[in-house]
Amino acid sequence: MSDYVPISAEVSAEEIAKWTQPCRRQTDGMGLRVGNKAEFTLVAPLKPGGGAIFRERVKKAQVEAAYWEGRLGTVHDLRVALINDDTQILFAASYSDEFKPYVVDVIKFATPWIDYMFTDVAEGYPGLQAPGALDYIARHQVEASVWYASNEQATVRDIARGQKALTSLNDLLDTIQ
Repeated sequence: MSDYVPISAEVSAEEIAKWTQPCRRQTDGMGLRVGNKAEFTLVAPLKPGGGAIFRERVKKAQVEAAYWEGRLGTVHDLRVALINDDTQILFAASYSDEFKPYVVDVIKFATPWIDYMFTDVAEGYPGLQAPGALDYIARHQVEASVWYASNEQATVRDIARGQKALTSLNDLLDTIQ
């Protein structure tokens, strides 16, 4: 990075180099990868009235989000939002896994929840169990242009294990005091 000129003159190229993450495209699908984490972004058109249906369902979808995403065990975060004046729906996630196993797991473990949010909302959405589901995903998936992931090697399971260890350590320290 000796020829690199940072955005801000207050930061040296050497300092930027310490923080640079190697970002690559997924090996088996669209989306960017940093370390063990990947991004998935889908932007689909809404059916007429789809925004109103989505808003009716959003509270229940939020209540159940942790259950359905927790079944996958690989999702770090997920956002589903109506965008562009209710003409499109955005589904954006980061996860620990390769692309194809992630999509297979979503279909296997979260179909009822995803279908609840997208059926009668997204134009042409066939349902995750339908033969055209993977074609629908491929047609509406977009790849991020810029993507950053903190702790890029940590999986969801690693983070959960670390949180459990930290809680145990804090309990032990509280007992000692």
